[in-house]
Amino acid sequence: MDSYNKLSDNELTSLLKKGDQLAYTQLYKRYWPLLYLHARKMLRDDDEAMDVVQDIYTILWEKRLEISPGVSVKSYLYMAVRNHTLNRINRSKLKHKYLESLVDFIKKGALSTEEEVCYRDFAERIEREVAAFSPKMKRIFEMSRNEGLSNKAIADELDITDHAVKKTINRALKVLRSQISTLLFSF
Repeated sequence: MDSYNKLSDNELTSLLKKGDQLAYTQLYKRYWPLLYLHARKMLRDDDEAMDVVQDIYTILWEKRLEISPGVSVKSYLYMAVRNHTLNRINRSKLKHKYLESLVDFIKKGALSTEEEVCYRDFAERIEREVAAFSPKMKRIFEMSRNEGLSNKAIADELDITDHAVKKTINRALKVLRSQISTLLFSF
């Protein structure tokens, strides 16, 4: 593996195109920290940034045969992270706008029968997803969202750290977002 450290990006890319996993690993080690910081700067979220970079490396492996000779793999990876991040931001904004319009619509009280059925289905889906959480995640999530407790209050009550509460809530929201995003677009 030490011999791969000395190889240029072009040499690693050539080996990658041949399916060399050690070349892939070397590119991963060489650029992962930089790509993570690049995505983190745009997203301002550690977990989202990690997801973007992991997605890019998965895509790199899957599309390794399509990389043109002479293309800088560093530039390729940076552009891929940038584009993937921008797409993620745009999807997030779209979902946020949709949820805002749904909340405004509900506040106006003008639900038709069909819309009311859809709203109930949506609410039931959210409840099912929350019910499927691990007991600890479910308890922390419900304390935060249903009881309106702060992370500090939850941490004190459950005798855990604020950081653990924050991470658990973020994981729960991430699970809900991924499970419900498909449902949102079906409505």
